[in-house]
Amino acid sequence: MTQANDYETDEAENIQAPPRRGLFRRRAAPLLPEAGAAGAPLTAVIAVMSFLAVLAMASLLMVNRATSEWTSALRSEITVQVKGASPADIESGVDAVLRVLNETDGVLEAKEKSREETAELLDPWLGEGNAAAFLTIPAIIEVKAAPALRDNLDLLRNRLTTAAPGATLDDHARWHDRLSGAARSGQAMAFGVFLLVMGAACAISIFASRAGLAANHEIVSVLHLVGATDGFIAAEVQRRFFILGLRGALIGLVAALAALVLAGLAVRAGGAADNFLPSLRLGGWMILWLAAAPTATCLVTALTARLTVLKTLSKQY
Repeated sequence: MTQANDYETDEAENIQAPPRRGLFRRRAAPLLPEAGAAGAPLTAVIAVMSFLAVLAMASLLMVNRATSEWTSALRSEITVQVKGASPADIESGVDAVLRVLNETDGVLEAKEKSREETAELLDPWLGEGNAAAFLTIPAIIEVKAAPALRDNLDLLRNRLTTAAPGATLDDHARWHDRLSGAARSGQAMAFGVFLLVMGAACAISIFASRAGLAANHEIVSVLHLVGATDGFIAAEVQRRFFILGLRGALIGLVAALAALVLAGLAVRAGGAADNFLPSLRLGGWMILWLAAAPTATCLVTALTARLTVLKTLSKQY
């Protein structure tokens, strides 16, 4: 009886518990165990790649938005500057210029900046209050013009010079061209960085998938013996790399968003955003565009792993 009881106890211990269902079910082990550069190291590397990709995408979007805002103002506005030897000469020249502008077709609005506003433009270079105290500051008239008028300003320029000899018209074409060229260079650089990050993600995926196949060579051989196809093995590797890539992409996205928020707060605290630097505002559409960068990194990693496995298995088997 004792031996029978011992036998039943051993059999009960050898019986495995059924897998749990629902929320607490056991996680199935991967078909190909982690090896080489897979697992936590690969997740960390993908997180760094995603972080850089999001920053590159953010730079591209911010430069594009800032350039659109700046160039739209330059395309729609022209400036008339009225010089004179005395404030009285400047005032008479302003009256003559405003009469010409009000009689010109295509002029949507003409507004003279006050003397205090004009002096504030010179304060960063001459010191606060020095321009108004020691200089005869020219008058500045901001003009909003229709596109048809901007295409041909020579007639308006001649009429203004005739009405007020000290008047000069600036259509900001030189600044528009320089700003557009600088913006295109910045956008090309940001897009180049994004492509480099995608290329680095591909290289890392190739290395990791080859290392995983080499470390699990015996398992791959057994799978082929039982009838598994190259496509099945590649799908398993792709699924594994997609999970790791998704995990790393989410970490990189969260870290990049946090860095952008902190950078925006630092720029606004320093007061540089209102003068020179583009604003760092994270709106709904911008976050969606930024989320596309880590998503692309994840997909590129998984697809590259699949193609690498298929190519490697076709040569070995």
